[in-house]
Amino acid sequence: MMTDDARRARWLALLVVTGIALLLCWRMMQPFLEVIAWAAVLAVVFFPAYRGLCTWIRRPWAAAALAVLLVVATVLAPLVFVSTAVLNELQGMAASVKENLDRLRSDPQAAAELQSRLDRIRGTIDVESVLSEENVSAFATRASQWLLERSAGLVGGLLSILASFGFAIFTLFYLFRDGETLVERLPSFLPLDRSRAETLLRRAHEIITASVYGVVIIAVIQGTLGGIMFAILGLPSPMLWGVVMTFLSTLPMVGSGLVWGPAAVVLGVTGQWGKMAALVVWGALVIGTVDNFLRPRLVGSRTRMHDLFVFFSVLGGLAAFGIIGLLLGPVIVGVTFVLLDAVFGEALGPGAGAATEAKSVASPPAARKQV
Repeated sequence: MMTDDARRARWLALLVVTGIALLLCWRMMQPFLEVIAWAAVLAVVFFPAYRGLCTWIRRPWAAAALAVLLVVATVLAPLVFVSTAVLNELQGMAASVKENLDRLRSDPQAAAELQSRLDRIRGTIDVESVLSEENVSAFATRASQWLLERSAGLVGGLLSILASFGFAIFTLFYLFRDGETLVERLPSFLPLDRSRAETLLRRAHEIITASVYGVVIIAVIQGTLGGIMFAILGLPSPMLWGVVMTFLSTLPMVGSGLVWGPAAVVLGVTGQWGKMAALVVWGALVIGTVDNFLRPRLVGSRTRMHDLFVFFSVLGGLAAFGIIGLLLGPVIVGVTFVLLDAVFGEALGPGAGAATEAKSVASPPAARKQV
């Protein structure tokens, strides 16, 4: 008969072997964590569409395939189009920087126009030394080289994104097809009673969807509106600046005004007062109010993260995970708050946990029905 010491030794050996196996699994899966994260987020966002397809088709594999095609059409295809357009605009900008600066030095009329504008600021800036032939030529060379290097980096980044999306689509098919089964099994893996585990998973779902709607979709709308106005006004590289405004719009307290504001100032300095007024009105009254108008309707009260947490979670997500960090950052911080609430609520006892849970999970009835 096995002694207690022998039984403990076997359990210890089993735990060590299990830990080694988990470490090896982590090493193997680590290169694909970003792909899995992309697929998981897309699966949560598009799962209602998949459920609708299931009621129509009745075959899970066929509904999952159509849902994947829907993701490709609404996410991948626009991403490829925008990335290609931005790359072309960057390459064109690299070529035009040196061309325009050379024209200023060789074209008398352009030089005269520039001179008249520079006379206005001559009292505060040493224009002659700044715009000497050596400085202009060096600046043109450095600027064109920098833009070409970034263009090459975008090519590599675009290829990497396309490869990642290929793996993500493969993963997404199985998450659509088998997602409900996986979600039904998750509560049994959590050290909580089933009702609290289901509440935790429901809250995590709400945070993911709220982050997509409240961060990504609103930022895309604001960036698109800014790019459209740049194109209407004939400003250079509207697609590029629209993408920049999209990224900046994900940051609370920053926003797309960091792009259209200076652009309006440049239009005013160059005497294009009508365009400046149009850009200011569009930026302040249309782009600036999109967030206030859409966020309550798209997000509601499904997430209550303070703007400061959103700000640093977006920047931290970018630094840690790259582009997907724009989305993963707020999601990870929000889910962490939910986990902390579950852990400390459990530690304080059932009564405290229930009170904390009720406070943190309050949400609209429509949102509470989705798991």
